[in-house]
Amino acid sequence: MFAKSVRALFLVTAVSACGTEAPPDVPDVEANEPLQSQESNVIVGSVNWVSATTLTGTQRTRSRAVGYLSIPAVGSRCTAWLVSRDVIITNNHCIGSASQASGARASFNYEDGVASASRVYYNCGTFIKTWSGDDMTALRCSATNGQLPGDVYGWLTVSSTNAATNASIYVVHQNCDYYTTSGCAPTKKSSPGVVKNANYSTTDLSYDADTLGGSSGSPVISSSTHEVVGLHHIGLGGNSSGRGTANTGVKATRVKARLAEIGL
Repeated sequence: MFAKSVRALFLVTAVSACGTEAPPDVPDVEANEPLQSQESNVIVGSVNWVSATTLTGTQRTRSRAVGYLSIPAVGSRCTAWLVSRDVIITNNHCIGSASQASGARASFNYEDGVASASRVYYNCGTFIKTWSGDDMTALRCSATNGQLPGDVYGWLTVSSTNAATNASIYVVHQNCDYYTTSGCAPTKKSSPGVVKNANYSTTDLSYDADTLGGSSGSPVISSSTHEVVGLHHIGLGGNSSGRGTANTGVKATRVKARLAEIGL
């Protein structure tokens, strides 16, 4: 069981995923493949997500900037996304310190149809800053094969305004329904949904897009502007099958303010 505990704020509203760890990834990947993040994220109703490889147009373009984040220092995995040529964003509960960032690697082509040997990883272990109150961490990635990840996959833009209730969104994340299929590969998925409450809390909006533990840190993207309107981090309700009532993310304006602190 992971030593890192869920922050007290989340314990009030969410079910911890301790005891519901995902099994290691499929056997053809590297040894000691990290497990899911312990944060509680949920499927709302039946599973409603698609492989990112089936997306078209702008949604497909934006999905390329989202990646699988391996965190060997704490034996877990999360999702991360590019916000510049070399900076990725994930959750504070995934990586909360420089020591936890050590050895972190991100792959943006961990997708269906890509063999494990063909996945390209970037060293993203340079810790920039974390904000526990917004469950957000920024990391810097170095080049692989002479290219920074953003030069290959592009990056996402955070909206200057918050999403409205009932707005259409999609969450791009690295996962699979390991409650149903043990040992499945957490390839890149896109979960459509709508904002259920734009003012769920001072920090968060809520939505019905499906996620599971390991989706933590993924971007919540507007279906109309394709800008990031939330930083996904927690699920509400839930049971032993990872099902619950909603997911929540940190509002765009808060994320954008934190980025401004590091010059982005």
